[in-house]
Amino acid sequence: MFTIRYAGMDDGGMVGGYMYNDQIFTRQLLKTIDEILHGKKASDIPFYEPNEAHPAFNYTRLVNKGLDPDLCPGDTVFYDKPANFLNKYKWIILSVLIAFILMAVTQQKRIQMLKALRRAQQNEIDTNTQYTNLIDNMPILYMKEQVIWDKEGNIIDSIYRDVNRYFERCFLPKSDIIGKRASEIFPESLPEFTHFMSITLKEKKSITFPYYFKTVNTFYDVVLNCSTEPDTVDVFCMDSTELHNAQQMLSATNHKLSMALEVANIVPWKWNLKDHTILCDLNRPIAMAAMPGSISEDQLSVSDEQYFAKIIKEDRPRVIQAYRDLADGKIEKVKEEYRVLANDGTQWKIDWIEAQAAVESKDENGMPLTLVGSSLVITERKKMEDELLSAKDRAEESNRLKSAFLANMSHEIRTPLNAIIGFSNILAAAEEEQEKQEYINIIESNNTLLLQLISDILDLSKIEAGTLEFCYSNVELNDIISEIESVTRYRTESNGIQLIVQKGLPSCLIRTEKNRLMQVLNNLLNNASKFTSQGSITFGYKLCDKELYFYVKDTGCGIPADKVNSIFGRFVKLNSFVQGTGLGLSICQTIVEHMGGRIGVESEEGKGSTFWFTIPYQPAAAENKKEEEHQLISVQKDKLTILIAEDNESNYRLFQSILKREYNLVHAWDGKEAVNLYKLHTPQIILMDINMPVMDGYEATREIRKLSLDVPIIAVTAFAYASDEQRAMENGFDGYMAKPISAPQLRQQIAAILQKRIILL
Repeated sequence: MFTIRYAGMDDGGMVGGYMYNDQIFTRQLLKTIDEILHGKKASDIPFYEPNEAHPAFNYTRLVNKGLDPDLCPGDTVFYDKPANFLNKYKWIILSVLIAFILMAVTQQKRIQMLKALRRAQQNEIDTNTQYTNLIDNMPILYMKEQVIWDKEGNIIDSIYRDVNRYFERCFLPKSDIIGKRASEIFPESLPEFTHFMSITLKEKKSITFPYYFKTVNTFYDVVLNCSTEPDTVDVFCMDSTELHNAQQMLSATNHKLSMALEVANIVPWKWNLKDHTILCDLNRPIAMAAMPGSISEDQLSVSDEQYFAKIIKEDRPRVIQAYRDLADGKIEKVKEEYRVLANDGTQWKIDWIEAQAAVESKDENGMPLTLVGSSLVITERKKMEDELLSAKDRAEESNRLKSAFLANMSHEIRTPLNAIIGFSNILAAAEEEQEKQEYINIIESNNTLLLQLISDILDLSKIEAGTLEFCYSNVELNDIISEIESVTRYRTESNGIQLIVQKGLPSCLIRTEKNRLMQVLNNLLNNASKFTSQGSITFGYKLCDKELYFYVKDTGCGIPADKVNSIFGRFVKLNSFVQGTGLGLSICQTIVEHMGGRIGVESEEGKGSTFWFTIPYQPAAAENKKEEEHQLISVQKDKLTILIAEDNESNYRLFQSILKREYNLVHAWDGKEAVNLYKLHTPQIILMDINMPVMDGYEATREIRKLSLDVPIIAVTAFAYASDEQRAMENGFDGYMAKPISAPQLRQQIAAILQKRIILL
């Protein structure tokens, strides 16, 4: 059951032989013992006989016995075999080898580290070179500045440690700035830069701010960073001039656009259909302005319900339906005009709004999500449209009245013409003086009426053309009243009407338009005479504060209440059977309003009317003009000679028929002949037409004045404007008469002038 391991091989016993493996025996033994311990009978355990053996010899004894170990089988195990050099010194060799390997590995690692260090150093050098090249070549100013602190810990200055090439190109060479203080180079920028440098260093963060360098007229965006060196700041300045200019232009453009929108009262807006809110680009939607308790001044969005609440209820359904059609995709664009209730801070008012809108975005189903549009206040435009419509109506009414006027103008003109022509034809056949005088009176009356008709038509044409003239001068109002009285009294009293004149002041020297004032008064008095068959006519004036109040009161038929408001309209006649154009009162109103006054009427049908008007009271200082002294000449009455310069034969024949019984007449056909005839006949007075061939009346008068300053010259012309009279008086004439000529006025004016210049013998 037991084996002896290599028995006798170690103590000089046997040399060796084939041996069984003790490990196999041990395993078999342990197996057998285990079986016995588990109750197995020994008789049941089979006998074990090993079948594997291997040669084993004692090397030393084998050699001592003279046996060659090489003769042993190849798998022989030798014991006590002497160690060889390698086995003898294997641990030393192994230690040396390990040490050598460790040294080699260490050296290799060191070499690798050195190479890595060299690569890192080279990389750092390359990086620094690239960084330096980048700094030097980039179009950005770079400055490295070391700050200087005071005792309180405030930065008071900085020293330039480095700058890049771009800085040198823009400002100074590096040699001129390195080591210099910022206060020496850029003193104007020091306060702002030191302020931001302090923040950068204390808070360890980057700071960016804009700055304008006046020296180079450039805007920069400045970036400050903490440098790796203590108390040092890296300063980068990027040129932002173009950006700044673009921003300025954009700002200016936006400002102009904003102003244009503001001036045009246009407000853009955006309507979110999902949120039911309207967002306005300005402070508030225009239609929602000044709505107390609903929208604040800075509120930009309102609900659509709130917006539509401002729309006048008559317009609201139409506007809502239009936007609903747009939201439903039925239409592509909305343009609606509607009224909204607005408050200007003092009172509620109604404004007109023109809104336009279109779809901005849609959902995946193609339904609108947002609408964009604008609101425009068109209140003034609506007023203008209403005024245009009113003007159109007035124009149509005026055209209708003009048509009616032209239709009966033939009647109005032909009526006096018929009397003039008819009675002129039968005048020659009349034998009795009383009959002739009656015909002459009829002709003169119709002449006056026809002249008034033509005068009204001409004045209307001037009003339409804007050429109605006003020539102001200093006049004595009482003289005007007296002159009008003398003309009117004969006409009224011959009809049994009493004329009452009331002068408000004993003397009233004013500056006014004499001819137009007389035209208005004469027109009102003529109307009063037409419609007053009995009773009286009272006219005059009085001073009321700063106005002169004129009135014409009659006891005539009066004006129906329904026609009082239209009495000053053009072509309006109360009685179509009364001769006249229906223009007189309209012309009077235009004249009075142009002179800065008012006109009106108070009337009661059947009892009479009072027409009144006012003009500004402009008192004039009395002029201390010395009347020109003329040399009085003595002439025999039968020797009085009048030179008449007139190129129209009919007009001369009229003068001749009026004056031939009292004066000797000399006729000149043009201005040049008038000058020659004056030299030949030396007349006592001259009647000078203005518009003549060869030489006009103005030039002829200048030539005659060279010969005599005393001979009176009266301008007789068809130019009847007030400016024509003023021009004539300024060009050496002594008097003025407008055609057609009134025989009594002509005789009166000649007699008045001769009375001052001639002593009759």
